[in-house]
Amino acid sequence: MSVLDAVLSALQGSLDDLAEATCVRIYSELDAYADIEPEALASAVARNLRTALDALRAGEVPSPRSLDGAAQTAWERYTAGVPVVDIVRGFRISIALIHERFVDLAVSLRLPVETTVKGSRVMWGVGDSFTTRIITEYQAIALEAALRDAQYRAAAIRRLLAGEPADDRTLAAIDPISNYAAVRCDIPESQDIERVRKLLETSGSRPNRAALLVSDGGTCLGVVATRPADPGLAVGLGPFVPLPDLARSDRIARQALRLAQRQGHTGIHSIDELGWRLAAVSRPDIWHLYWQQFVAPLAEEGVFGEEILAAVRAWITRKHNVAKAAEALTVHVNTIRYRLRRFEELCGADLSDPDDLVGVWWALELGDPETFTL
Repeated sequence: MSVLDAVLSALQGSLDDLAEATCVRIYSELDAYADIEPEALASAVARNLRTALDALRAGEVPSPRSLDGAAQTAWERYTAGVPVVDIVRGFRISIALIHERFVDLAVSLRLPVETTVKGSRVMWGVGDSFTTRIITEYQAIALEAALRDAQYRAAAIRRLLAGEPADDRTLAAIDPISNYAAVRCDIPESQDIERVRKLLETSGSRPNRAALLVSDGGTCLGVVATRPADPGLAVGLGPFVPLPDLARSDRIARQALRLAQRQGHTGIHSIDELGWRLAAVSRPDIWHLYWQQFVAPLAEEGVFGEEILAAVRAWITRKHNVAKAAEALTVHVNTIRYRLRRFEELCGADLSDPDDLVGVWWALELGDPETFTL
């Protein structure tokens, strides 16, 4: 038997004592292990020591990918709530003790210096490989858990927005007898969705009533207890209602968000800002009728048709003042009068008739109904 074989054999025989000493040291130095069952810790430590001994026998450091025992340890400790830094420290305690025992045996049995140094390097390498695999595995487990939690929270919020009872642990902060408003905001890829979510949630909370928002795909959605701050993006806000009516609030929040986006607006948009427009989008049949009557006929006029619509819009938005409309478009007042008259002729409209005027503004303000979706 070679000297190295004798050292490894003696090391094999001392594994039980090393495992016991390692467990004692871990419990004394790492408070995070206080709730770990002795049997579970002893099993993991024995597994770690065998890994180190196998590496010494092979004379090479195992790759992090091959250390499935480290992955198992990461899972066991994660579920027990042990921080990853303490898992690494626990393993390094194991390595330190078996390394010390290896050196003691190497000296007493006169193992050649170069072989002893090589064995020590293997021990250090095992520690590095284990640390790499533990951290990688722990992060993967934590990420997966976070994704599951986010999906769970999103599902709970969707149920709440559907008007279902708030009996989920995720919704513990919701006051069942208070009024809340649904809120929605689409987040472009260039924006930090978590920043927007936190801003809406924080600013949408009251001292005794917390807002609750989640990120679901590229959308922030949830409920607020008060009007939130402007995140610099379009936000749809429904009316404040009792929890059972949140489905209605959410429907209005969706419509408000789509209208704000359609018109290129940012900021908080609710019934207060959008008014009749929200009612208009709920009647696509009438919307389509007005579009066909007051806008579609001008498509055949090409550029002149666009100029006519611009004149009508300028005239309406300036309270039917021809001079101000002409000034806004930098044309002569007679040009505005001519284009208004041509609009009436081409569309069969009477701009002095309130009914027609409502229909014209409806169509101009909301645009083509075929391009609007919720």
